[in-house]
Amino acid sequence: MLSAGNPYVLPSVLVGAAVYLGLSALTDASVLVRVGVLVLIAGVLPVVVNRVVGAVRGGNAADPEIDPDPDPEE
Repeated sequence: MLSAGNPYVLPSVLVGAAVYLGLSALTDASVLVRVGVLVLIAGVLPVVVNRVVGAVRGGNAADPEIDPDPDPEE
């Protein structure tokens, strides 16, 4: 899921980095909180968004190699 085939990885990593820097500059949040937010935004969010978008579009976002409508006669 977290691969170059997921189009939501790069934007979420950029947003996560900006949020991390913002938390570092504007608050005195601990390193653990900042890293947790970074992991949530850059690691978990693109996977969730990819699955939701895949489900809304009707495709199988988890594995594009799987045929969603297999032929029962094969």
